[in-house]
Amino acid sequence: MWRSEFRNVLAGYIRKNLLTLDEANKLINSAEEQLKSKEYLVTSDLILDLVSSSNCSAYDCEYVALAKDFKVNLIILDKKILREFPKIATSLKEFT
Repeated sequence: MWRSEFRNVLAGYIRKNLLTLDEANKLINSAEEQLKSKEYLVTSDLILDLVSSSNCSAYDCEYVALAKDFKVNLIILDKKILREFPKIATSLKEFT
């Protein structure tokens, strides 16, 4: 999941001419190398199960699935996730 988020940040920097394409590629390649073997993958079965029982996107369900796998609450600001998964999702306001 970090890859998608990181790519979006890099895309914004490229579009604002804060990074060149070459610089962005070097950054993502470096990050991927540093995080190699330190990633946790959630199963597609669990994600699709969560999708089928909610109105959330598969992308959003990845966060829910990760929290479920680790048996922790998902602290989040996203109202749809909070509404769809009240047993696992907790608002930041309630958490603090």
